Amino acid sequence: MPLLGIESLPSELLKVVRALPLVVDRLEAIGSSTDELPKMRAGIDALGEDTGRIAGLQDAMERLATEMGGLKDELGRVVGATDVLPTMDGRMAKIEESMPVLVEVQQHLSRLPETIETLDAGIQRLVGLMDRLLASIETLDGNVGSLRASLEPIGRIADRMPGNRR
Repeated sequence: MPLLGIESLPSELLKVVRALPLVVDRLEAIGSSTDELPKMRAGIDALGEDTGRIAGLQDAMERLATEMGGLKDELGRVVGATDVLPTMDGRMAKIEESMPVLVEVQQHLSRLPETIETLDAGIQRLVGLMDRLLASIETLDGNVGSLRASLEPIGRIADRMPGNRR
């Protein structure tokens, strides 16, 4: 039976007609492959929205950079203020080294009032002894003066005695 009533078809046309089932299969494959296109379109639209937000993000980043510029100055001041820390650390280490000695001194200082009271009592006794010594010296001086006065006549007589070598 002739195709479409044509008894003979040119060979090229015959090739095309025979390829039609293959073209139909391929078109069906393309159709099933394009089923995902609506989902892809939604993803592209969402990507477009996200891309639109980038401009806002850029503005926020610029504001943040401006604010961070002030922070850099503040950090510079903080760094400058911390330059003293090594010196302070050295001083603190010296204080820490001397703490045992300071604790010992503090313990001795706590006994200082008792020591001062003991010294005061000793000084008071010494003042009493010196007062008595002074009275004794005055008495001795009076006795020596009396003895001298008593011995002067004897000394004059001794000076007149023969054999005195003066």
